[in-house]
Amino acid sequence: MRTIELGKEALDLDVLIKLASKEPVLLLTPEGKEFCLAEADDFEREVETLRGSQAFQRFLEERSAGTKRIPLEEIEAEIEQELAEHDKTAQ
Repeated sequence: MRTIELGKEALDLDVLIKLASKEPVLLLTPEGKEFCLAEADDFEREVETLRGSQAFQRFLEERSAGTKRIPLEEIEAEIEQELAEHDKTAQ
């Protein structure tokens, strides 16, 4: 996978499409957003390419490290509590 920092390297769409036809391209915006551009017709090939990409694996690790996870049981308990409160006010 090729990584392109759009703040440092301005490429037009035709060039990006040509690059993405050879390998997936990770686009980094100056604001810090990340986009993946890849050919969509060969899903299995894309999966294998992304699995073998150290840059993409780092990207996934960074994304998963920063997210807070809430256990399903906690969400279910919160929903049950809200439903019970709603039932009390509806009576």
